[in-house]
Amino acid sequence: MKVGDLVKFETVKSWKCDSSDIGVIVAELPPEGILNAAVSVLWASGELVERVPHRILEVISESR
Repeated sequence: MKVGDLVKFETVKSWKCDSSDIGVIVAELPPEGILNAAVSVLWASGELVERVPHRILEVISESR
């Protein structure tokens, strides 16, 4: 994962309803103390979230 990649986060809220969010990685964050390396994601909703772990994201489209 790198800056500019288009990513997706999916969650299953219940067996009837699931949702997914699409966003762009805007920064790579190094490990801090006991925290693993993470990324900052600008979601399609306009929300900027810092320290999103790689393991919960799926790359949809890689940047060049």
